[in-house]
Amino acid sequence: MNRVISNRYTQLAQAAGLSMDPNSGALYGRRGPYDVTVFAPNASYPYALSAVVSAIRPNAPLTKEEGQAFSANLKIVSGLTQNGSVITMSLKSTPNQRKLQEGLTAALDALISFLMQGGFQNCCQSCGRQDVVAPCYAGGAYLHLCPDCYANLQQQVAMNDAQKQQKKENVVAGVVGALIGSLLGVASIVILSQLGYVAVVSGIIMAVCTLKGYELLGGKLSNKGIIIGVAIMLIMTFFGDRVDWAIVVARELGIDFATAFQGISLLLEQEIIEASTYWGNLVLLYIFVLIGIVPTVLGAIRSRKEASRVYCLGQATEQR
Repeated sequence: MNRVISNRYTQLAQAAGLSMDPNSGALYGRRGPYDVTVFAPNASYPYALSAVVSAIRPNAPLTKEEGQAFSANLKIVSGLTQNGSVITMSLKSTPNQRKLQEGLTAALDALISFLMQGGFQNCCQSCGRQDVVAPCYAGGAYLHLCPDCYANLQQQVAMNDAQKQQKKENVVAGVVGALIGSLLGVASIVILSQLGYVAVVSGIIMAVCTLKGYELLGGKLSNKGIIIGVAIMLIMTFFGDRVDWAIVVARELGIDFATAFQGISLLLEQEIIEASTYWGNLVLLYIFVLIGIVPTVLGAIRSRKEASRVYCLGQATEQR
C-alpha cells in the first residue's frame, strides 16, 4: 500500500472513529453495539468502499425492500444487502476525500441506527454466537469471528498450507496444461482480430487460462510454473498473430490455411506482406496483451501469497 492511499485511509479512519489496519488498509472498530469493517473491494481503487457488519435479528433477515429504502435516503449509499449474517453497505465511488469522509461517517451513523432499530444483534458470522467478535483477515476476505471460530480457521489454513507444501509439482504435465490453456488465449486473439479489434481482454484470457492449465495438470503453481507460464504466453501470442495472418492470407489468395501459415515468412521476404505493417501490428498486439497479462500474473502471485494469511485486524503478528 503506497503512502498516498495509506494517508487517505488514515484520514477516513480518524473521521469515522475507526482504526486502520496497517497490513491491509481496512478500517475497523466498534460502532455502538456492532463491530464494523470498512474496506475497498478493489484495493487499487480506494474511492469506492464497502462497510460490513455481522448481525442477525430473531424474526427475519434484512429484506430487499428494507435495503432499497435505506439506500434511497442516503446519496452516497449504492446498496444495502445481507448474505447469511453478513450485512454489506456499499458506497458510491467519489475521489473527493472530504465528501467521502463526510459520506462514510453519515452512512455508518445511519447504518448503526437502522440496525439497532431493526433489532439486529452483533454475532460471529461463522457460528452465529452473540459473543465477543473480532474483525479478521483471511485469504483476501474480511470476517467477523468469535475466538473459537478464529482458532479453527487458523488451524484449517495452516493444514491447507501444509498440504500444498507437500504436494509435488509435475513440470511436464504443467507445461502441457499451460499450452492447452493458452490455446483459449490464442483463440481470443484471432477472433477479436478478425473482428477488427486488439484488446486487453486477450491478455487476461491468455494469462488466466495458461496459469490455471499449468496448475490443474501440474498439481501446483510455483514460481517456476509462473515463469514457464509467462514464457508460453509470449510464445503463444506470436503464434496467435501468425494464425491471424494465415487466415487473412488464405482468404485473400484462395489457398488452404496450412499453406498460408507456412508461407508467411516467404511473403514477408518477398515484401508481399509489408514488414512495417506486420511487425507494427505484432508490437501493438504484444503491448495490449501484456497490459492484460502483467496485472493478471501479479494478481495470481498476490492471491497465492494471501491465501495463507490469517490475522486479527490491528495485530502485528500473522499466521502463515
